[in-house]
This record gives sequence, structure tokens and C-alpha cells, in this order.
Amino acid sequence: MIVQNEHPLYRYLDEEEIRIVEQAMRSQVFGPQDIILSTGDRKRDILCIDEGQALVFIENEAGESIEVAILQSGSLIGEMNFVMPTHRTANVKALGEVKASIYPYHELSAILSQNCCIAYKIFAALNLQMTHKLLGIMK
Repeated sequence: MIVQNEHPLYRYLDEEEIRIVEQAMRSQVFGPQDIILSTGDRKRDILCIDEGQALVFIENEAGESIEVAILQSGSLIGEMNFVMPTHRTANVKALGEVKASIYPYHELSAILSQNCCIAYKIFAALNLQMTHKLLGIMK
């Protein structure tokens, strides 16, 4: 289980700010091999893997799956699309049971638009996550 400030989205938030952000959160459990996100999906939600592992993969022109990454507990999914609207560029499927926290775009955006201090901290956490992913790709 993720401890509060170890949570990648809550990294810089205090307890009261976490309670405010959690108003937008909903939980979902995905079964083994369930598709969590699909290429082309236009949703802008952020997902956090609370427990379990997920496989990020793309399909080449021949329809073959190519593994991109395995996401562990504590990983965020969709943070780039939350910041820069586009369609999803990869598929994500559960490798076993995956428990996830989902932060729907419109609900989280409404909270952030009313709380600039929380918005600043959330975007700082998202920036850190995207930097770690970019550096991982460049290795």
C-alpha cells in the first residue's frame, strides 16, 4: 500500500490538501489481462497503480505486441495526457489484479482551478513523474 507522501500525485501535499484531492478520486480493480487504457483513447484521467503491475505495450504494423515498460505499484498513468491533451499512444493491461486510484480529468481540474496552491504542488509532482519517465527512456 502506498503511504501518503510516497504517493506520486500527493508527494508535496499536506493532509488537508490530500483530503481535498481525494474528493475527485475513485478506486477501481482490474483483473488479470484487463485493458486499463487503449491506444487512441481520448480520456485525460490520471491513474495511479496502488497495488499490482501493469504492462505498457504498443502494436506494430503487423499487429504484434511490443513491450514498452512494466509499471509497478506507485506508478502514474496518463499524467502526460492530463497536461497536454492528445490521444493515448500505448495500451496498458493488468498483469495480475491491479488496484488503481483514478482521478477523472474534469473533477480534478475543477479542484485545481479553485486551489492554486494545490495545483502548483500537483503539477510539480506530475513534472517529476514525467522527468523520471523521460530519463528512463533515454538510458
